[in-house]
Amino acid sequence: MITPRTLPRADRVAGAVVGSAAGDALGAPFEFGPAGVFSARFPDGAGLLCGGAAWEGTAVFHELLRVALTGEDPLTAVPRTLDEVHPDHRPRWATALAPGWHPALATEFNGAVWPCLATALWALRTTDTFASALAAAVDVGGDTDTVAAVTGGLAGAVYGIDAVPDRWTTLLHVPLPQYGDRVLRTPELLGLAARLDSEAPQNYT
Repeated sequence: MITPRTLPRADRVAGAVVGSAAGDALGAPFEFGPAGVFSARFPDGAGLLCGGAAWEGTAVFHELLRVALTGEDPLTAVPRTLDEVHPDHRPRWATALAPGWHPALATEFNGAVWPCLATALWALRTTDTFASALAAAVDVGGDTDTVAAVTGGLAGAVYGIDAVPDRWTTLLHVPLPQYGDRVLRTPELLGLAARLDSEAPQNYT
């Protein structure tokens, strides 16, 4: 259950950016470099971004993330968000994102867009901290890096950057595929978040 918190938008944006990276790292097989550095990969899109439903699912996720960044509970925004989904697809989304949904009810591998987002919302509904939401998502198994990245983004926006445990942020680093040896660590991720926040339209709420 989400506990409302009053936070500056910048803290929520930073939480979403770092939270998603931490979720991806925690959900992926643990990868440690020579110095024991916790490694994250950007989601490769094989799960959430697959098939024709990907665009719609991404739009639903982004709207719920936008709502969370304003300080509103994204769970309360699900019904009005689904009002914007194609009428033929609403029943499937409504089933997956319903308050009573549980990962055991999934009829597909959770790398698919519906159970991926459904698992993230279930993790938010059934926990009350960033860390417990991520743990719940990872414990479901399956496509854990994608599911935990989505969960981490939403939970980070809800609870803010200070809710992401130091034991994760101090070790976190994100290698950038196709950029040679370039790596983003938590300070660079926070810089990215600050830039995103400063460049966002002020009326986006």
